Amino acid sequence: MPRKSRHDKKDNEQSDEQWLKAWDSPEAIGMQKKQILLNSINDRIDNRRKQRKQFFFIGLSAAAAILVAIFIKVPGNESPARANAWQELATTDSAKKIMLADGSVVWLAPWSAMKVHADFQKQRSTVLSKGTAFFSVAKDAQHPFTIDVNRQQITVVGTAFTIRKLDSVDLQLTVKEGKVALKNTGGNQILTAGQQVSTTKAITGIVQTIDPASADWWLQQQVRLQNISLEELLNRIETYYQVKLMHGAIDKKKKVTLTWNMSVSLQENLSVLNTLTGFNIH
Repeated sequence: MPRKSRHDKKDNEQSDEQWLKAWDSPEAIGMQKKQILLNSINDRIDNRRKQRKQFFFIGLSAAAAILVAIFIKVPGNESPARANAWQELATTDSAKKIMLADGSVVWLAPWSAMKVHADFQKQRSTVLSKGTAFFSVAKDAQHPFTIDVNRQQITVVGTAFTIRKLDSVDLQLTVKEGKVALKNTGGNQILTAGQQVSTTKAITGIVQTIDPASADWWLQQQVRLQNISLEELLNRIETYYQVKLMHGAIDKKKKVTLTWNMSVSLQENLSVLNTLTGFNIH
């Protein structure tokens, strides 16, 4: 069996050193260099196969393993860990103000929940999972702001509005300012400031004209409600507190003027309302 020359041994040692460098710093090794290194490994495998055939598979496997490891470690060829695409936010018995990365602001009413896309500045996507939320959206014509609710979608560029998730299918949309596009199985509907709509079986109903202030009335510490109908007041209360109020026969067209104090309990505010009207709303 012919012996290896010192020159051959030196070449092999240099090749091995280059493979170690490639392993430690793969980004510093170009593709052409990697191919040369791989060829050198294959040449050595071929030589050893002639000498000891049984080592062929071991050598080939080792070369393949090293090559795979090199490519795995090269930046840009890594498989990133799957990250959670959504950040979940929720409230309990009080409202919460949320500042989003693009400058938009969301107020979540009590017992409400939403999800915000993790890379929000590039993809301004949110999902209202539960309850009611008021959105004040920063203008960005290049990145429309979307809210998904019950497989329906609201899209805006810059505006202010409230969305209430009614159940697992429908929603109520109230626009304070700007324009809002509502898309569902019934088609597309554009709403403007002072308009409100509810859906039935995911189809947009009749658009109603309302007081734009009704969209975010609950954001103040104390709200002075002047000459408001009981029907409108009860709707606002049920929407904000996520409750279904009980009462006997009442005149829903009756109008009242009162201060609703957001710092005290619902029961305390209802006590004031019942004193003014003589009804038993609870």
